[in-house]
Amino acid sequence: MKELFIYYQQKKMVFRLPSGWELLTFTAFEDHPECRDVESLTKRALMSPIGSATLKKRITPSDTVAILIEDLTRSSPKKHVLRALLEELAELGIPKDHISIVISLGTHRALTREELQTGYGEEIVRTYEFINHDCSSPDLVPVAKLKTGAIVKINRRVHEATFKIGIGSIFPHPMNGFGGGGKILFPGVANFEAILEHHLKYSFRDESGLGKLQGNPFYEEVCEVARTAGLNFIINSVLDHQDRLHDLVCGDPIEAHMAGIDLCRKIISVKFEKKSDVTVISAFPYAEGTQIMKPFAPASEITREGGVVILAADCTVPLSDIYIESCERFRLKYAGNLRESVLGVFDDNQRIMEDGSPELNMSMAQALLAQHDFKVILVADDIPRETVERLGFLSAEDLNQAFAMSAAFCPNPAVHVVPSGGIILPVVQHR
Repeated sequence: MKELFIYYQQKKMVFRLPSGWELLTFTAFEDHPECRDVESLTKRALMSPIGSATLKKRITPSDTVAILIEDLTRSSPKKHVLRALLEELAELGIPKDHISIVISLGTHRALTREELQTGYGEEIVRTYEFINHDCSSPDLVPVAKLKTGAIVKINRRVHEATFKIGIGSIFPHPMNGFGGGGKILFPGVANFEAILEHHLKYSFRDESGLGKLQGNPFYEEVCEVARTAGLNFIINSVLDHQDRLHDLVCGDPIEAHMAGIDLCRKIISVKFEKKSDVTVISAFPYAEGTQIMKPFAPASEITREGGVVILAADCTVPLSDIYIESCERFRLKYAGNLRESVLGVFDDNQRIMEDGSPELNMSMAQALLAQHDFKVILVADDIPRETVERLGFLSAEDLNQAFAMSAAFCPNPAVHVVPSGGIILPVVQHR
């Protein structure tokens, strides 16, 4: 049997499938050298933006500039991209006190001073004004309406800036199709209520999903709000299967984003001839408790209903007690009817976790839907067996134990192996 691997515990974990198991697909990508000179690459991209004139032709020293930048949940080389952009703005004569750097947290927690220094550079943090976006701030400014009628408000400093630049990254996203682009503004610097309503309205619908753009209302509304709120320019890293920089695009928030998406599709798309009985998938590069559920999106596209999903996950940031309690409560209340119940809650504009953020509710929905459709076996050294079982999953100490457990549900299965479940775009040939 062919030697296989997944990314787990910050390294390649090599393994073999049991005898009699049929390997359908092993999504090992060709390794490329890591792009180390990010700043030079950024400066070259800034000289030839996509769908836009250069910053030199668009910004004057009298402008105030808001740089919207993604937080630390992604490992893109944002520190180096930011440094190159700031050097470009300095060359254009933009005073330092005309520049605000706003961390596009959406509903995520604020970053500490130490995290800012680590993530964006100590000297830059000392020199420029950094602002953690607060989605519940009382001084957010109304800029748009959702199709539901909900008012979208954004960070006042962003609104008041005469030029708005977003720094993000492009990778498959389970609702928006892809990350990057206008997401840096909405939900990045928007109000809690609008973010929540948008997510509840469009998540886990047939039209919205991994890699989907055409007719995707989640993505379309993100683009519309970003356009209305005046996002002028983006710089987006395109990430490869190891969560490293493959290339970089910049320019118009729609056109440059689409160019980056086209490149992303080319490097991480994988064809699957049919659905598997068992899918072995890693949560890499996600390592936060709420984020490790995201690989269920590709797994659900490539695994037959009633099959087994073996998810190997690092969990460096643990799940909260309230997350575990809410998930367990919902699972026990609606056992046997989880899919309809989850979607029904969203249809009623309610939440699985009362008062929980959109991020937490999306994560719990992914976990609940996965266990409704499949037998889920979680391999995670950082999560106690009791917690795994309260979430509704089976717990295995390692892959070999997970394989033995799978055999009880799917003897001699056909198998897909996905080393990095957070950065893959399945193209399913036959459903």
